[in-house]
Amino acid sequence: MIQVAVVPIGTVPSNLLRDYYSMLIPLHTIPLSAISSFYTEHQKSPFAVQPWDSGSLRFKFVLGGAPPSPWEDFQSNRKTLAVVGVVHCPSSPDLDTAVDVFSNACKSFPSSLVDRCFAFCPNDSQVVLRFLFNFLFLWRFSEEMGKIRNINVILFLV
Repeated sequence: MIQVAVVPIGTVPSNLLRDYYSMLIPLHTIPLSAISSFYTEHQKSPFAVQPWDSGSLRFKFVLGGAPPSPWEDFQSNRKTLAVVGVVHCPSSPDLDTAVDVFSNACKSFPSSLVDRCFAFCPNDSQVVLRFLFNFLFLWRFSEEMGKIRNINVILFLV
């Protein structure tokens, strides 16, 4: 199980934070068939024995993150291996500040290997202003489009 800290960045109204968090919860299991190994030479891959057809990745999303455990060096499932930042753009108009806050929040999770920030409901000027590898803008869609988008969000994290 991969522990992921979900951290609000800037001012995110509590009802919206719950909505954004609830979008992640159904995606706690991702089939390995939906992703591919990044190794090109099969014999050298440390993941060669993984059941790519039938296996899955399991995520544990922790709102606000979990405090560091003294056992995380012995039990890797206790480590926070990824950080997901959540920005509500109408409440955080200055995305440069949000990026700085997110960078500082990631420092609280030294064992994190991946960090991504999802900016919800951006306006046009915010999208033009900021384009980063670990910063993804998300708009509201219908429920069906939202499910497709959520899968893409998790694959972006993976």
